Amino acid sequence: MKANQHYKNFKQDETASYTQLVGGLVALLLVIIIGVMIFWQVNDSIVLSNDEANASRDAVTDMASTVFALLPIVALVIVAGIILVVVMGFGGGGKQGGI
Repeated sequence: MKANQHYKNFKQDETASYTQLVGGLVALLLVIIIGVMIFWQVNDSIVLSNDEANASRDAVTDMASTVFALLPIVALVIVAGIILVVVMGFGGGGKQGGI
């Protein structure tokens, strides 16, 4: 009997954990957007007098452009993982017998 009660609590906690996961994903996307905006505002205001320093700043800017273009793909992979977990739960979610 106690095993069934534990299973019911797990299902309730599973719903709450999905909510936390989606909230974390939204927070991740907001941090990415804010970070990109801050980087470009700060990057545009930096003025350097040394040619070597300017070359280094240009290299960092090029790398940041590449990384910022790939960050939305990270969010898509996380969403795909959430969808896979939910779909895999459909198969055994309704069973009452063995648990």
